[in-house]
Amino acid sequence: MITQNAVSPTEQTVKAFIRKVDWNLCRDFLAIVEYGGIGAAARATGRQQPSLSASLKRFENHIGFTLCSRSNRRIELTPSGKAVFELCREMACCVMAIPQHAAAAAGCVEGTLRVSMVADLGIRAVDDAIIMFHEIYPSVSLHIDVAPWRDTIEAVVRGDADIGISCDNAPRDTLRYVPIGREEQQLYCHASSRIFQELKSCSPDTTQYKPHIFSKYNFILTGNDEPQELFSFRKRHGLGRHVGGQADTLSEARRLIRLGVGIGFLPTDFAAGDVQNGQLVPLLPEAILPRYPIYMITRTETPDGTAASLIVNVIISRTAGKEMQKSL
Repeated sequence: MITQNAVSPTEQTVKAFIRKVDWNLCRDFLAIVEYGGIGAAARATGRQQPSLSASLKRFENHIGFTLCSRSNRRIELTPSGKAVFELCREMACCVMAIPQHAAAAAGCVEGTLRVSMVADLGIRAVDDAIIMFHEIYPSVSLHIDVAPWRDTIEAVVRGDADIGISCDNAPRDTLRYVPIGREEQQLYCHASSRIFQELKSCSPDTTQYKPHIFSKYNFILTGNDEPQELFSFRKRHGLGRHVGGQADTLSEARRLIRLGVGIGFLPTDFAAGDVQNGQLVPLLPEAILPRYPIYMITRTETPDGTAASLIVNVIISRTAGKEMQKSL
């Protein structure tokens, strides 16, 4: 029976809970909370909505408290629900780490390394680490998901990814961050666009323009893929007031810029080929470009000897080697 009264469970009820509770109920509760509702969780996991609803009810009956208030659109966690959610999230990380701990204890590195990373990343250290890691540990297969940077971090927090490769303007204590490079963003337009011809008629040196003069032009936004440093830079100079288009990935943003739909920011490494062949024109002085670090991110409790910890060690060793070469 579900109760709302703050009554501590007895030893008997705790033992009954241990006997009856099913890990799958915890997993379903996590999905419902993380996706924001029973319907959304059902769509994301391929489950039937009545099945998830029944799972939540069973979980609440086992615990003896209502965990959330339900509506057609979203759910709201009760105080009990918030506490149980945090515990279930910790349990999920522990359950997912079981195979890794077992493999590490046996001195065996195999299985799947789940990587979540931002799209179109041009950091050479990532490619080098993957090549070296595969040569040393050929029994480990790589599963790579591409997602916006915030989703990448949340995937590591939830345990859906072993490592994340992303920027992060607010590092968390529960995660370990290893810097692997820096990314900078430049403002571009298409070489044959009306915007560029208008700018060139005012001044032939396009890389000496002040950012604020571009506030009147149509802008291509990159939505959830936009780093916080770039967002702050845009807002400070009034860029993006007139939205010409929005793209979920950098590749689609580049397409819209090349079509002359508007101007927009792209990572300089990502756009280098288009600049070289004359398709894109950089518009801002290099000294003022927004820059930010890219990290390889793991959970702090990642056990030694697992694929996730080993690839991080490869990154650290390569970075240390390059720094030593620079000092010689």
